Amino acid sequence: RGVRGGMTDTDEDDGSSTSSLDVPSDVPGLEGVRYLHNLFPEEFLEELDEIRVGLISSSASSNMYANRRFLRSNELARKVLSYLPKELGYTHVLSDMRFIEYPPGGHILPHVDGVRRDQETSSGAESTTSFLLFTEEIPEGEGGETEFLESVDDDAKVLFGARPNRGSILLFPHGVAHRGNCVGCWPKVLLRGDLY
Repeated sequence: RGVRGGMTDTDEDDGSSTSSLDVPSDVPGLEGVRYLHNLFPEEFLEELDEIRVGLISSSASSNMYANRRFLRSNELARKVLSYLPKELGYTHVLSDMRFIEYPPGGHILPHVDGVRRDQETSSGAESTTSFLLFTEEIPEGEGGETEFLESVDDDAKVLFGARPNRGSILLFPHGVAHRGNCVGCWPKVLLRGDLY
């Protein structure tokens, strides 16, 4: 049986699910949200794993229960960009990135992402889009979804939940409200960055 959108080919879609591997195209508030799969080869993901474990872990900020590992790498930024489809129109990934590691019980409260200024180019352009490149797989029902919300309120309606899938990348405009759903027994690990 094949898998599409988090369901097997024989499952019925009653329209009630808000968690899958495919962003619904007809939901207001999800404009510009893309979840792309099978773009990054396993060799590149293994390179990311090696880079991550060699970085110092930093305690999380006040809105998250997760650890971060910061890095600045033009080479890595160029590699990430090279795997994205050209038709998406992105021209630059900022070199300041971070790995985020959610332990069991880890989460990030509802928020929107801030704009970052590109210090690497003479234009000083501002980023428009956040990316989450997942380096660990979390099985269905184990939590850890990045949930897109109607607003930044704790009780806001969930519009879509992207389940972490190793090698998949989630792209979304900075101003889209979202949170990291509580992780169950499986750790959630991702590379977080910005682009335009």
